[in-house]
Amino acid sequence: MKGYKAYALGLGLLFAVFVVVEYYRPKPIDWRQTFSNKDKIPYGTYVLYELLPDLFKNQPVTSVRLPLVNQVENSTGQHVNYLFVNSNFQLDSLGLASLLQFVEQGNDVFISAHEFSPLLEDALGFDANFSKKAQNDSLGLVFTHPQLQKTKPVFYARNKVNNTLSLDSASKAMVLGKNTAGDTIFVQVPYGKGKFFLSSVPLAFANYHVIDPAQTNYVALALSHLPVRPVWWDEYQKQGAEGSDSVFRVLLSHDALAWAYYVALGSLLLFVVFESKRTQRIIPILEKPRNTTLEFVRVIGSLYFNHRDHRVIAEKKINYFLEYLRLHYYESTSVLDQELQDRVAHKSGVDSTDVAELFRLISHIRTSEKLEEKSLWQLNKMLESFYRQASR
Repeated sequence: MKGYKAYALGLGLLFAVFVVVEYYRPKPIDWRQTFSNKDKIPYGTYVLYELLPDLFKNQPVTSVRLPLVNQVENSTGQHVNYLFVNSNFQLDSLGLASLLQFVEQGNDVFISAHEFSPLLEDALGFDANFSKKAQNDSLGLVFTHPQLQKTKPVFYARNKVNNTLSLDSASKAMVLGKNTAGDTIFVQVPYGKGKFFLSSVPLAFANYHVIDPAQTNYVALALSHLPVRPVWWDEYQKQGAEGSDSVFRVLLSHDALAWAYYVALGSLLLFVVFESKRTQRIIPILEKPRNTTLEFVRVIGSLYFNHRDHRVIAEKKINYFLEYLRLHYYESTSVLDQELQDRVAHKSGVDSTDVAELFRLISHIRTSEKLEEKSLWQLNKMLESFYRQASR
């Protein structure tokens, strides 16, 4: 038990030291491309989401945590801008049908992603690729709208913005932006009464670039192509449905908590493995055997005393006496005659008068129908005297 307490105490101290060190250790930069509005890491979209009310003046901005189909069905009929900024924009056939109908009714959808759903690419007549023209380490992004052609290119590292959009010959898409290598990176596709706005450079909308004074202007100009109306910001494809967060998801989303969780699980596993092999099973405590003869005698004595059957007690004492003669003196006790009395007196060394008196009392008890307490007492006294003299 002491070893177990020492092990538990040591493990607890190590765990506490580990948590303190991890808490105060400089946090490494998280370069994951989450594009989530709750993440302030370089490639989250917290900053852009906070700027949306300024970009769409006096219009409500709503974070959407429902599947696209459900969100579109819940539409009240008011035209909105539906914004998606993802690493990979996924869509099934049911979602595609709902999205096309939603835009056809006069709503606008803005999608910026590295990869797009093949279903959407086929429906709108475009394809997402990597730039084959870019050679320099950086690429500038420019707009082709007549009112924006005079704006200076906004430069990014080439590996951040080298995705491009290729348009089919039959596509009705309008090119809104290119990179300095001549690749198309931003288009507008009319569909019914609404429009799709497609961008292949989602990293330009991430925190890292939005807060850069030299690059923040690109985001504002890109979103200025959308009309000023209520905004839906999709988080379903990044965070999942509302209420789907679990304790483990929160733990695993922070490195310090995740490592603490793994260390706790590993320590518990090691404890179970080693303790299960080394700890001996509890040995039950066995009580020493007790001599219960005295208790038995008391119980039997109480039983006979309560019944007041003196004859039965006398018979048992007589039978015990005769058994004593057979075992010690090898005498037959079937007939209690004078010859037997003489042999018992000779072998035991007890006075012949006492032996004769004992035999006479035994004969009297056996022939009597009822035995008084006085006779039983006299028999017991004579037997005790015989045993005492015979054992000398």
